[in-house]
Amino acid sequence: MGRRRKQTLASDLIALPWQVGATLAVASFAGIRWVAPGFLGQSPVLVGMRAMAGPLSWLALCFFGVLALLAALRIFTARKKAPSQAGAVVARGKTAPAPERTSASSVTARLPSAPQAWSLEALRTLEWKRFELLCARYYQALGFQAETLQAGPDGGIDVKLYKADPSRPLAIIQCKAWNTRQVGVKEIRELLGVMVHAKVARGIFITTGVYSEDALAFGAANPIQLLDGAAFERRIGALPEAQRQDLLAFAFDGDYLTPSCPSCGVKMLARNGKRGSFWGCRHYPRCKSALQVRA
Repeated sequence: MGRRRKQTLASDLIALPWQVGATLAVASFAGIRWVAPGFLGQSPVLVGMRAMAGPLSWLALCFFGVLALLAALRIFTARKKAPSQAGAVVARGKTAPAPERTSASSVTARLPSAPQAWSLEALRTLEWKRFELLCARYYQALGFQAETLQAGPDGGIDVKLYKADPSRPLAIIQCKAWNTRQVGVKEIRELLGVMVHAKVARGIFITTGVYSEDALAFGAANPIQLLDGAAFERRIGALPEAQRQDLLAFAFDGDYLTPSCPSCGVKMLARNGKRGSFWGCRHYPRCKSALQVRA
């Protein structure tokens, strides 16, 4: 294992926005040249220190100014390399072009043709946020008022359903766009805990995948309805034709493949790292959210 590099003040400042170094350069220059001498007395030693204020102020200005310049160069270089570092991502057995910092219309132009009818395969192409919004839209078609939560920690609730009383939800919904991973009993127990905490009598769990046997047994023993991908697709198929088409147009409008950032809600960017491809937030490093590329 290689020796770990020590963090220094210089390296820390270079890693920060360049404005930080520039501010420190101006502040240190003014502080050493004009502010500090006012606090020094008239003794021979302190008078000598006052005489050094001029050269030291220029030294501090140059030091922090160089760090600000290096920080600006780091940011400029990172922005130039960002499109090429994204790379190609393997999704569902096909190589997809990496998202770039382009307009929404150009991104939409690169998407495959939207499905013309509902199927389990079509349902499983939806990114997690679009799937969550589709679940809410489905219950709206059934006559419920559906409230979705904004991006960020949801406390185990993705959608709240209301009927007569708009201030008291009838049920809460948890959505998981898990195509290859089973939903286990742990997730269903957590939903029950959220129901008790929120004082909601009914819960609904919807996934694009399947449930484990323990999860199914736990859901049956509690007021929790479990809908797997096939069951949810059948329920959409049982709607009147106009509502089915409305949901189809909504679900596959625009970019329905690129996942949204769980923290910011913006579309993520394809990245390549030491462990392979992943989705990263376009607001990095301010937001460090990352998602695995779905198989």
